Amino acid sequence: MSNPIILAENIIELGTPAATDTASGYDVANITDRRPYTYWQANAAGTKYVTVDCGVATTADAIGFVGHNFYTASAQVSVECSDDNFAAETIEALAAFTPASDRAVLKVFTSKNKRYWRIKMVTAAVAAKIGVVLLGDRVTFNTAPVATFDPFPESVIAETARAKSGHIIASAKRYVSSRIVAEFRGVLDSWITGTFKTLWDTYLAELYPFFWAWDLTNYSTAAYWVVIPEDFELRIEYGDLGLTYRDMTLEFEAIKE
Repeated sequence: MSNPIILAENIIELGTPAATDTASGYDVANITDRRPYTYWQANAAGTKYVTVDCGVATTADAIGFVGHNFYTASAQVSVECSDDNFAAETIEALAAFTPASDRAVLKVFTSKNKRYWRIKMVTAAVAAKIGVVLLGDRVTFNTAPVATFDPFPESVIAETARAKSGHIIASAKRYVSSRIVAEFRGVLDSWITGTFKTLWDTYLAELYPFFWAWDLTNYSTAAYWVVIPEDFELRIEYGDLGLTYRDMTLEFEAIKE
């Protein structure tokens, strides 16, 4: 079992992404707006790249996609990096893979520190498209959620019309939502103050959407595009283990894809 991972930063935002080609109305800048319903789409099938110049050498060890069609398009997707804009140096940071579905996907790889990064997509018949990409340094928790833990509880959000007798006349399902609750016990205080608080202050408390995966080793496809609920109260308490360890509960909101 691996510990949970959050990917919230995006080094693509450090520069201006450029694509091999783009279908009309599908600006490549859409991949950085953190809205899965606005897309970049290639003009045609084939080998396509989305490249960013970060300005200086920048580290990354994870990438997440949401709002993509890689499974439908049978896309081979990989991540490459370079210090010379891929003139003489091209390093494969993440080997080519095809996602198991068109749902959110989060992949990790050995950290690289390069100025230029690009996503390579190879399709045979269907043009690749992406709603959101995050590429950057992941945050790995130093402990797993305690039992009992439901990775994706579901609530149906719907509108229902009823007769005066109470019988249903018609129902319209709007979407299925999830409010994930993860409790952590015995979290190192040094990890809270040195790692988590920066993540919280920079991204989570600012209500940036991000990727969450609770155990990529055993549940490699269980990655979710989530956000902290607006009414969430963060409490990080010292527990029975003294001042070296703390307890906290996190909540995430997601929409079922």
